[in-house]
Amino acid sequence: MDAASSRDSATRGAAVDVSNAADATPTPMDTIEISDETGKEAAAAAKAKGTAYFSKAEYADALAAYQEAAAHDASDHVFPSNICACYLELAKKEYEEAKKVDLNARAFLASQQCVKLNASWVKGHLRQATAEAELLAAVAAYEERKAQRKEPTDFDGKPWPVPDPSLQPAIDAASYASCEAACRAGLALEAGNAALRLRLQLLRDGGHVVGEDKEAADRALVDAEAAAPLKAEGNKLFGEKKYTDAIEKYTAALSFNPFDHVFYSNRSACYAAQDDEGGYKNALRDADACLKISPTFVKGHSRRSAALFGLGRYADAEAAAAAGLEGDPESAALKELLAAAKVETAESPEVQAQMHSMRVERSKNEKMKKMLSGLNFGGSSVQMFNPGSGGGLGGLFGGGGGNLNSPAQTDDQMRQLARAIAGASKQAGAAE
Repeated sequence: MDAASSRDSATRGAAVDVSNAADATPTPMDTIEISDETGKEAAAAAKAKGTAYFSKAEYADALAAYQEAAAHDASDHVFPSNICACYLELAKKEYEEAKKVDLNARAFLASQQCVKLNASWVKGHLRQATAEAELLAAVAAYEERKAQRKEPTDFDGKPWPVPDPSLQPAIDAASYASCEAACRAGLALEAGNAALRLRLQLLRDGGHVVGEDKEAADRALVDAEAAAPLKAEGNKLFGEKKYTDAIEKYTAALSFNPFDHVFYSNRSACYAAQDDEGGYKNALRDADACLKISPTFVKGHSRRSAALFGLGRYADAEAAAAAGLEGDPESAALKELLAAAKVETAESPEVQAQMHSMRVERSKNEKMKKMLSGLNFGGSSVQMFNPGSGGGLGGLFGGGGGNLNSPAQTDDQMRQLARAIAGASKQAGAAE
């Protein structure tokens, strides 16, 4: 057998008999065992095991298998990509903040290795952008939790867990700018990649994409044709009061055209409909984005006024409604918002604060009622909203509290109570 034939057999990992056909008894030197010198066969087998484990959500076992595959063949970019995916899934299930940081940091390192091995593979850039974003979020959550701790040790008297010091370089290297760069690198290879576009839009929403040069790059990515059907789906979901789903569709539409002010306006309405502080904050952010693109868009002013009202910023809500009416003096929505805001700004700051607090509690209780009703709790013994608890005036208006079937207090009822609480607080302060 010539040398070329021997190499061909080696790639198959076969046992090749090189003895002369006429020889009846081959010697040990006549039979050569050809091993998997490149490791690719062993790597493929390990990868197959990893994929089987991953499909069953057995991520720790999948991770070990993919790491084995990478050990056999360090040149294959798919293996670190899959390792990254395993770490990301494990991080989703981890509740301890320091460990969550570690897992996402390892995912980030694996994604970097993937891109290093094959910078022209779009999924590698998506892995890196995803892992980096998750790492940044995990670090922020860890730092927030750390700041909230009042004791140096946990309940068992042990020091609080900290991220693995060996991963600190990776943690320090992560940044929103780098995450954005990964998105744009991937989109340069595949401009229509929806996942990368969505990741980039989330960075925009977080205020992490700024600068005139970024605007030019974003305009080059605009695909209004792809955005239109996503907006239509969002409109349908909004009409069905499926606000969370509608938000997803409008966000997807924005990922294809972040310069359409109507998308921001519509998403602002969805966030406001969630009727909670986080929702109103996002509604205000989107209303501001809408007006930045189209300052004369009247509905943008109404979105902004509604969001400010929901945040208890009644004077600002009044100003926003007034600004909108300058552009459209006949807008019924803006007139209504202006009137509502004026009712609040006519009160003292203390009453305004009490009214906002009561509205927040009322919203929470109404959501609780809805949830418990869905669970068939009946509600006869579930105690609800008690706006007077802090001021000792819970006996007003039937005790202020009630069970699941009690009607929510009206604005007029709450206003009387708010005035009473504010007055009682003022008197108590004067007495001191």
